[in-house]
Amino acid sequence: METKINLVDKSRQSTAAEFASKRKNYSYVSFDNLYSNTSLYYGTKVHQSGHIKDLDMEHKYLLIALDGNDESKTIKLKYNLSNFERGNVSLQENDPIKFYGRVLATDNYINDKGRTVQRPVISADFIQSKI
Repeated sequence: METKINLVDKSRQSTAAEFASKRKNYSYVSFDNLYSNTSLYYGTKVHQSGHIKDLDMEHKYLLIALDGNDESKTIKLKYNLSNFERGNVSLQENDPIKFYGRVLATDNYINDKGRTVQRPVISADFIQSKI
């Protein structure tokens, strides 16, 4: 499944070079730390990279598998169109992605085995879809 995002307001989008000065304010936090200490990281600026597992254009979120494309280590990334790197963005499942954002909360969902599981939710500040 491929989704092409037509970005209407490109003026608010930054290029990777323009965002570079802000990058230093974001810390790498592993999935395990995010998962076990989500409330501790609330509001913290973090960066991570992973692969897109699912995209919901209506509700504006991506499910991203972190730590080497491990589906059991998935976070929910909320975004606005202005969060993407400037240019036409074309997203597909399993595409690599790098993002910078703030930790919001946890999201409960039912996994394939019927168990309720939590995953961290991050609000994106900047997303690079081709890394």
